[in-house]
Amino acid sequence: MTLDFGQKTYLEYGVRHDLTLGAELGFLMSANSGRSDYATLFLRRPIGDKAGPDLWAYELGIGATWTGETVNPYLRTGLSWGRGFTLGTRSGWVGVDTTIQWDVYNANHLLKLDSTVGMNFNDRFSVMVQVFHARVNAGATTSIAPSLVVRPLKKRPHIRLKIGTETQIGNMDATAFKISFWRDF
Repeated sequence: MTLDFGQKTYLEYGVRHDLTLGAELGFLMSANSGRSDYATLFLRRPIGDKAGPDLWAYELGIGATWTGETVNPYLRTGLSWGRGFTLGTRSGWVGVDTTIQWDVYNANHLLKLDSTVGMNFNDRFSVMVQVFHARVNAGATTSIAPSLVVRPLKKRPHIRLKIGTETQIGNMDATAFKISFWRDF
């Protein structure tokens, strides 16, 4: 068993009702391959009618990965779909995000398909299940990530804590404990 550690910071800001700017920064410290870092800047815009039940958006981004002194810039495109639903008295949501990341210098690419189903139990507690699929030139992996989202402070509902796990399907040794802090501004 190896113990790997990763960190990701994801920021997004709604500049206008039809434009979101964002950044994603992170690193992975692997016991087998050392440290690798990445950074992405992106914009997201809605597609079509935002008044209907189905919401669509596209995303364009630029970024780079680096390991030691090796830097690999990339371009990223994405398409997202989402919608809310009601089940009895509870509300929920479902979403699918696809991205393709093209390495600028060589033919390497990363294709991701992430899906989420979530349910709000009340003002403070939600659950979600996410499935992440990634394909690179060397192969593909799929993982499942159940989690609990809690608003721990009643007087600060804009702060949420997400606690869960992520397990690679077919490889129980590739299981991670995940903690996320969310803050709405």
